[in-house]
Amino acid sequence: MLSPHRKAIEGLVALSEDGCSPISIQQMAYVAGVGFGLMSGAFSMINLLADALGPGTVGIYGDSQLYFLTSAFMTMVLIFLHTFWGILFFHGCEHRRWWEITAVVVMHLAVSGSTFFNPLYVGSLVPSYLLMAAAATWAYMLSGGSAQNLRRFLLCLRSGASPQPGS
Repeated sequence: MLSPHRKAIEGLVALSEDGCSPISIQQMAYVAGVGFGLMSGAFSMINLLADALGPGTVGIYGDSQLYFLTSAFMTMVLIFLHTFWGILFFHGCEHRRWWEITAVVVMHLAVSGSTFFNPLYVGSLVPSYLLMAAAATWAYMLSGGSAQNLRRFLLCLRSGASPQPGS
């Protein structure tokens, strides 16, 4: 039985002129993740703007003044997380690693559930950003990235260069 991803690739091959798929599984995973992330962000922002228009406005009578700022940061983390989750989910489906798919679902539930800590915004933002860093690293490694290249990037090193003492 073919996976939905394989069926999509076969459909793209049938439509292409040269008989090759115009997009790889990794590219499809990235595009799907970014698409879901942007849709999630758009709906989040529309809901936020609806809250701002009234009839009652959040943050006026004793509520936290950080509601809108926190919502913007939460929207940003969710856009990135959906991108990384798309990569992880596709990889799990492609290689039949059900624990990866389960991990994506559990991470999604954890981030969504962390918003129950609001209006203690540190209780939702800090864990969400930590989870985003973990998901980003995991997706990077699954996409063929190496720990050495990640270290070079974080230390702003060029290929083949080694860190200078005292810098």
